[in-house]
Amino acid sequence: MKREVDEAMDERLAGIGRRTAALRPRAGFDDRVMRAVKASGSHGLFEDVLRAARAMVPVAVMAAALAMGWAVRTDQAADMSLAASFDAVELEW
Repeated sequence: MKREVDEAMDERLAGIGRRTAALRPRAGFDDRVMRAVKASGSHGLFEDVLRAARAMVPVAVMAAALAMGWAVRTDQAADMSLAASFDAVELEW
């Protein structure tokens, strides 16, 4: 079974190769690509990290907002549990 699948795939790939054998890039393609690469400018790791960080700012803001909401909610629950325990204490003189 595997051999039949491999042979069928080989036949399909060979057919694609025959149909696309005449395809070639237009004249000057390499030069246009190299000009575009040079025109994009050279930038370093810092610029790449900065660009990626800008995309993550909305995610970080949302995470910070959720964390603040969770902290406030947890603090309120802790205050309520402490307040309830204070009511249960009886003092005798």
